[in-house]
Amino acid sequence: MAGIVTPEERFGFQMGADRKLVRWADMLAYFQEVAAASDRVLYEQLGVATEGQPFVMLTISSPENLQNVEHFRAIQAMLADPRGVDQSEIDRLTEEGRAIVLITCSIHATEVGAVQMTPELVYELATRDDPEIRCILSETILLLVPSLNPDGMELVADWYAETLATPFEGSAPPTLYHTYTGHDNNRDWFMFTQVENRLAIEKIHNVWRPHIVFDQHQMMPDGPRYVLPPFIDPYDANVHPLLQQQVALVGQAMAADLTAAGKTGVATNIIFDAFSPSRAYQHYHGGVRILSEAASVKIATPIHLGESERKETRGFDPAVASWNHPEPWPGGDWRLRDIVEYNKISALALLNNAAAYRDRWVRNFAAISRDAVNADEPYAFVVPADQADPVTTAEMLQALEFGDVEIHESAASFIADGVEYPGGSRVVLTAQPYGPFARTMLDVQEYPDLRLFPGGPPKPPYDITAHSLPLQMGVEAVRVESSFEAQLSRVECVDLPQGQVTGDGPAFMLDPRVNASARAVNLLLAAGATVHRFTGVHPELGIETGAFIVEGLDRGDLEKVARETHVTLATVDRNQMKHALRRQDAPRIGMYRSYRPNAMDEGWTRFIFEQYNFDFSTLRNRDIRQGDLSDRFDVIVLAQQPAKDILEGNSPHDYPAEYAGGIGEIGAAKLRRFVEAGGTLIAIDSACELAIKYLYLPVTNVLEGLRTDEFYNPGSLMRLILDPRHPIAYGYEREASALFVNSPAFDVGSNGGSTQTIGRYPLSNQLIAGWMLGGEHVRGRAALVEIAVGSGQVILFGFRPQFRAQSRGTYRLLFNSLYMSATR
Repeated sequence: MAGIVTPEERFGFQMGADRKLVRWADMLAYFQEVAAASDRVLYEQLGVATEGQPFVMLTISSPENLQNVEHFRAIQAMLADPRGVDQSEIDRLTEEGRAIVLITCSIHATEVGAVQMTPELVYELATRDDPEIRCILSETILLLVPSLNPDGMELVADWYAETLATPFEGSAPPTLYHTYTGHDNNRDWFMFTQVENRLAIEKIHNVWRPHIVFDQHQMMPDGPRYVLPPFIDPYDANVHPLLQQQVALVGQAMAADLTAAGKTGVATNIIFDAFSPSRAYQHYHGGVRILSEAASVKIATPIHLGESERKETRGFDPAVASWNHPEPWPGGDWRLRDIVEYNKISALALLNNAAAYRDRWVRNFAAISRDAVNADEPYAFVVPADQADPVTTAEMLQALEFGDVEIHESAASFIADGVEYPGGSRVVLTAQPYGPFARTMLDVQEYPDLRLFPGGPPKPPYDITAHSLPLQMGVEAVRVESSFEAQLSRVECVDLPQGQVTGDGPAFMLDPRVNASARAVNLLLAAGATVHRFTGVHPELGIETGAFIVEGLDRGDLEKVARETHVTLATVDRNQMKHALRRQDAPRIGMYRSYRPNAMDEGWTRFIFEQYNFDFSTLRNRDIRQGDLSDRFDVIVLAQQPAKDILEGNSPHDYPAEYAGGIGEIGAAKLRRFVEAGGTLIAIDSACELAIKYLYLPVTNVLEGLRTDEFYNPGSLMRLILDPRHPIAYGYEREASALFVNSPAFDVGSNGGSTQTIGRYPLSNQLIAGWMLGGEHVRGRAALVEIAVGSGQVILFGFRPQFRAQSRGTYRLLFNSLYMSATR
């Protein structure tokens, strides 16, 4: 087409050329030029990413389709919710509809091949006039997101340019390539905490309801060259059987086109399952989610692999031919250009399939939607009105609502499955368009016992094996099997509770069972309030042990904080509890941040601290080695990270001196002195090993050294028995659920008063949801421990209390640990 130059002419090099990357601003300028010159391409900025880069989508189709784009969106909406639409109308809409395809690229920013491919794909779709492209444009509407993580794309490009022609060329940046989540940004597709994912869901998925979502990734460099579906078992039971078949169909079609183009090393049906919704939003919204994984290079620097350097992984050998890997790659040079070509061929293969079978994709979408609105097992989930933490309850309902789940509210009490629920309870009926999403998020998961071979070690899941939101968030939700009568009305918008101040004061109470109370406390302390914690056990007073008692601010300031944090500040008589109050100051928090690439748990913890207005300082390796920590901090947090990574950090062979090394034994000794001088060290999950071994704690990890066929728990929700009298467990009942991901469990021995166990696993029924082998090894073992060291203490979390900003039911255990360091 006249006026549109090739990407090579525009940028001065071929896409995927060695050591060349197109920058985001240049790429967006090219897309805008193409859209201005072509009636096949629409360019739209949907918003901005976390750090300000434009978040963009291109819509590509025939001129006629683009002129009627609202009509096709309306067809999708009606087919997605066929209630009240007769079959003849559905048949007509199915005939008129187009196959809606969403291609998303490079959510993991070091996986640059997909985003670097997009200019060539756009150019070909905008300029070619052959039967193949004309059919694609006529029968499909392509929604193309060139980068799901544009901030990360620029960060990686900056680092690559900085290290080019140095010994460190091609290394991953020594930081997270998403501000908070790093590689976990594609595990946020049901909690929706991050800006980019919210834009994609709200502006694309929930608007267009695509039939096919194709997400292009990269993986380790020494396995197969390219991986496509069919996915391996298990599938989540809430993914419609027809979707499972369609995933297999289109995955094999793409693999066939790659093989026909002479591309070797293409494997299907390996490594990747479809159990977790964290990466597969569309599976619960009527469409398929296709994943590709290309073998990586060193960003844009080629690699060379000899035959013997290809490595077996998870039971798959890339050197062996099989039905799902018929032509192994023989080894040799592997370039970014190879990834670009594989990605473009697979994208066009997908579009060809969608175009050739447009009628089937649209018809099957309508059939899946019909089944969803007629579902009846279970009938509903009830979220009772009388929750201990109404704010977190509303947050859970908002996540469902953001996923297009319909929520109802009862006007009066009702009985379901023999249990009476109060008026105001929320009800999620499963017979609705996106009932599958509601079911997978509200139900309890049972993961199958899968082995690499009969009697052999466990077959690793690709992600965790339990994701139930009520269990993770500490919210009561009840599965109801049978239909019931209730006065229900649709909730148009789930609102957070309206914060308020009740009574005349001068002392006010904050409920310690509510996560948002922590945010209120932090804002109140910053505003100059005096805060105490109630340590007594006096249920007759109607005050929870651990309640925050607030004084010293005028009512206007209190009301402002209450409104902002959605909490209730209720008047209390301070004189009734004066002998059971301890002064609460704002904790001076230091949080260790490694230079290891993708130390994700620190990012998630930082995100949560910011959300709850905890003031903290970042500590780097040098800061800890320098010492003088007790002068500046009450508490230091080591987020989940292997002890070896904390101690040794990056190799000086791979990174400049500024980013090489860890805290070393000197830093570990400085942490020990910090605690001995009265400080608090909080170690989370695998970071506990450093605390145990370098602070010489009288604690052992009973799971250390066990083989996976002896004990295995790759991500499950466990039953935790707490001591609510301990300050760390203030605001909790005796039982909670905790997210365990290959975590430690502790034997505390007989250490007198130096060690207190706040949480332990029960003697039976430790597993609530997910998959665990060898549960006898954690029977009765400690999971949350406080150990006195000198004048200070170490707090060991043998689970993930803040996992991916999802496990909100255990947030307060971490928050209380922080507060305890500054309780006088």
